[in-house]
Amino acid sequence: MGKRILILGATGTLGNPVTRHLADRDHSLRILTRSVEKTRKMFDDMAEIVEGDSTNRIHIENAIDGCDAVHISLPTESELVAVRHVTKSFAARNMNLISYVSGTSVREENRGFRLIDVKMRSEDLIRNSDIPYVIFRPTWVMEVLHKFVQGNKAAVISSRNSTGIHFFAAADFGRMVASAYEDERVLGKRLFIHGPESIILPEALETLLEACYPHVKVVHLKLWQARLIAGLTGRMDSVSQLIQYFDKVGELGDPSEANTILGAPSTTFGDWIKCQEKPRE
Repeated sequence: MGKRILILGATGTLGNPVTRHLADRDHSLRILTRSVEKTRKMFDDMAEIVEGDSTNRIHIENAIDGCDAVHISLPTESELVAVRHVTKSFAARNMNLISYVSGTSVREENRGFRLIDVKMRSEDLIRNSDIPYVIFRPTWVMEVLHKFVQGNKAAVISSRNSTGIHFFAAADFGRMVASAYEDERVLGKRLFIHGPESIILPEALETLLEACYPHVKVVHLKLWQARLIAGLTGRMDSVSQLIQYFDKVGELGDPSEANTILGAPSTTFGDWIKCQEKPRE
């Protein structure tokens, strides 16, 4: 029997495929969103769509009413507040599951990076709530590479991390999360999500640009140059911070448990590239 699931962050890069895969498995979905029109165009009648802000306690309480699970996939600036509201609201109800999207390198020693600190605090709230949970710790999603293209320019930022990143496809992640809602083995787990192959960031970017953005001007930057541009213009700030962070700590976590329980991501980088929409000339 399907669950009644509240989705927070359904329109995001990772929230979108999760929503679609859950709907395909006949779960009843409710999406809390600040943009009803945008969300309705994206999902049509796939889910009940209610207007609200995930950082607003009253909106969360109203949206949770009648649901027995919630999936949280939100940006850094809103996720901690949302998790706090969700756990408090869930405590007063008989809820089945909280699923939360964290990150592959979320560890105590990395809390100096703001994103990691927020995710650690969010994880702690969930784990201490006495509510059944599963925490996903994904590495880089392939779709994030498109964010390096800004208008008619694209930045290829050098990385010192020669070991590469196990990029995964968003669709594979959506399938894995949907599978977790039907498998009790995930309860109380923190599951690392890594793609099937390792590729260094500049190589991944070059491949994407050649295949999908052949007319875009490519600018090659060292990390310090990207950080300078971000400081002056605000562009590429989050991406350059993430690269700087991964250069320092590397890709962490063992995906074997997630692969065993949920089935490993199968989309290779080459397969993903073939499926990307080519821009009009």
